[in-house]
Amino acid sequence: MKRIISSLLVFCLIITGAALFAAPTYAMDEPPPRTQAVLRLNHADIEQQVRRNNPMIRNNAITEQGLTDFVGTPMMTDAMIAGQGALLAMQMQTQTILAQIMATPPPEEPDPIRDGIIFALMNDIASIERDIMQMNAQMEQMQSDPVRNTVSRGVQQLNNANRQIIWGVESMYLGYHTLSRQIEQTRETLDALNRSISVMERRYAVGHITARALQNVRGNRTQLKAGIVNMENELENLKGQINIMLGRNYDAPLQLGALPEADRDFLSTRNRETDLRSARSNNHTINIARIDIDENAALSGENARRQEAIAQNTYDNELRGLSQRKESLIRAINDRLAALELAEDQLWLLEQTLEETQRRFDRGIIARADLEAARSEVRLQEIRIDSADAELFSAIRRYEWFVRGLNT
Repeated sequence: MKRIISSLLVFCLIITGAALFAAPTYAMDEPPPRTQAVLRLNHADIEQQVRRNNPMIRNNAITEQGLTDFVGTPMMTDAMIAGQGALLAMQMQTQTILAQIMATPPPEEPDPIRDGIIFALMNDIASIERDIMQMNAQMEQMQSDPVRNTVSRGVQQLNNANRQIIWGVESMYLGYHTLSRQIEQTRETLDALNRSISVMERRYAVGHITARALQNVRGNRTQLKAGIVNMENELENLKGQINIMLGRNYDAPLQLGALPEADRDFLSTRNRETDLRSARSNNHTINIARIDIDENAALSGENARRQEAIAQNTYDNELRGLSQRKESLIRAINDRLAALELAEDQLWLLEQTLEETQRRFDRGIIARADLEAARSEVRLQEIRIDSADAELFSAIRRYEWFVRGLNT
């Protein structure tokens, strides 16, 4: 799990860094203050904070404002080439992260977090590939007619980059809470191990176990403690990266609010056809393809017909892809909801077991260690429920961003 969270952090940084290469950098008109107070960041505040303070989004706003001034000039061509290079680099790095995760032996038990990350990375690789192909088509069009709808296309690309940045910060926020729960779970495991070691030390004292067996268990405890320290360091690193994406100093004081509880009735309140229409109207790939279709339809010549056919194929393919992604996202929400409900059922059973264990302990039938083990199982299951709820919340957010036009 620690390795997956690290990969998730790298992936978020790749996504959020792409816009910086895709647009020229300008000096910001409102530099961040030298001293920064404590910022308490809740999930509901992320988008507003990022849009207001993220340096790349601020640069994109300046770029959009001045886009018309350099349309058709070498500066525009250079910007397109730089953007294409950033996308290619992002594609390679995302593929590397996916390969690292896939190379890790899968756990014996189902791991929805690992599966969700793999699914997201595969979708993002496909999305980057579509953007690269689209940018190639735009560069070819610029060579034949540099001023044709270039501003509209550029605005679509910038708006999509801004959405990617916001979703990237949200992903870091979600990753922070995922790692926090992992630390909590590891600490609970450490407490249980400490109790086991206490029992083993007594058994060793009377010669029932070997020194080697006791030392092996103590070694496991040392590894758990080191793992907790490493994950705590990663938590601070995540906070620092969020600070940077908010235009703050890396070490500026930051407090992250609790993750909101998932809306279990989310799908029942949605009009899925309306959502699909919104996704189509907001999707930058579809909008750019539509611009290309209309533009080339008004022109004559064999090259215009070829470009029109390419744009039409892109448009049709993206429409089909959106329908497929909508259904996949809906299935993911249903799967996460089922996992949450199952985890709650399992908690109920463990609570019943704990009550019975408590009664047996009160009658002197079992040892305190058995009672503590039953309590530990309940606490661990409560953490699993929190994780399942967070996974449901994340799946819902992916659907909401999909409706807003982002290829999540």
